[in-house]
Amino acid sequence: MTVSGSQKPIINPSLMIFLLAMASAEMSRTMTMVQIPVFLRELGASIQQIGLFFTISLIFPLLLRIFGGWLSDIIGRLRALTLGSTAGMLAFFLYTIAPTWQAALLAPAFLAATTALIFPSYKAYIADQTDDEIQGRVFGVSETIISIAWILGPPIGGLIANYLGYRWMFAISTMTYAVATLIFLGLFRTHPIEKHEGEQTLNIASMRSSLTEMLILMISGGLVTWILIVDGVRDVAFKMSFDLMPVYLTEIGGLSKTGIGILDGIFGVALAASTLPGGWLVDKTSERFGITLGIIAMILSRLVFAITSVFGGFAFSWILLGIGGGLLEPAGSSLIAKGVPKRVRGLTYGLVATSLGIISLPAPWIGSQIWKWVNPQAPFYLTIFLGAFAIIPAWFKLKISKELWVGVDVDATTIHTTEGILNSTVR
Repeated sequence: MTVSGSQKPIINPSLMIFLLAMASAEMSRTMTMVQIPVFLRELGASIQQIGLFFTISLIFPLLLRIFGGWLSDIIGRLRALTLGSTAGMLAFFLYTIAPTWQAALLAPAFLAATTALIFPSYKAYIADQTDDEIQGRVFGVSETIISIAWILGPPIGGLIANYLGYRWMFAISTMTYAVATLIFLGLFRTHPIEKHEGEQTLNIASMRSSLTEMLILMISGGLVTWILIVDGVRDVAFKMSFDLMPVYLTEIGGLSKTGIGILDGIFGVALAASTLPGGWLVDKTSERFGITLGIIAMILSRLVFAITSVFGGFAFSWILLGIGGGLLEPAGSSLIAKGVPKRVRGLTYGLVATSLGIISLPAPWIGSQIWKWVNPQAPFYLTIFLGAFAIIPAWFKLKISKELWVGVDVDATTIHTTEGILNSTVR
């Protein structure tokens, strides 16, 4: 695929190999993610204990994501990705051998290290190699390629779980992560480590400088501030009910493990079909337009889920969820890529994910309590109500000025704000 009017490809061969590794890593996650709540149920966990499990699981990423993003900026994207995918292998191996739901809590701890290194490194790696005018399309194409895992992974995971059991499903997920690890390692050995403008050394002083730089972005009332607000509200709303959806499908909807996997595969098709148009929409309109439409689609998804009782209705809900993700991902990634300096992109992606995790930490547990004390549909209606509060600030505040951030010069003790420090603030 090439840029219109140019022979320069949007996705070069090296980036394509990189994305295939990401798709393999994502395959491990998509094969298992929607099945984990049911797996915990089989290990004897109650609804409230499942909510507690995922609430505790959210703590681990909070401890690691900012560090993972900063480490990606310092040691290079490919080295961080190799380390992160190795941790992913260990995580799924621990799920494979877990005898109880309490013991299974070790796996999210390693998955936290995985996502802390892979998530910011993946997005920053793409942003580092992409021109601003095609940023949305590159992220859209990238998400489309990776979304293949969402098409294939869930049905395969459901079939394996249904006919061979969850242990085999997690064992195969361990192997697909091993494939990703080998590819990242190969890229790391054959490509020079990325050099970043203003690259710092790996020590406490450089971390303090980077975190101070990010603090300015957070409290300036500018773009990053409003990204945190909008995504924080959205994350609280959707985490309230997300991890309860597979249990709802089995105990209220009457679906089998295979049926749940098929639904997640339908989500993958919708996600893959919408990410490329979503990226094109960003380049032709604006990031805020894609984010606003994505939030609306995800709210409608929960509404359909709460009022339906048939497979077709659940499938439509999953399609809307995929469309929402396909609109949000390239828009959000492009917004950060354009709005912060290259040298702290990894840290920014990690910071946004961490701040969201802190805000939404109790959401799964609260959702499980509402299920118990009100009814199973109540957490989904609450998600709809809270999610609506993210729409207005997303549209009016997530704007990038034409003059982007110039930079912040930071040393160990003093911050010198240069001209343009707040040029990426909201206008």
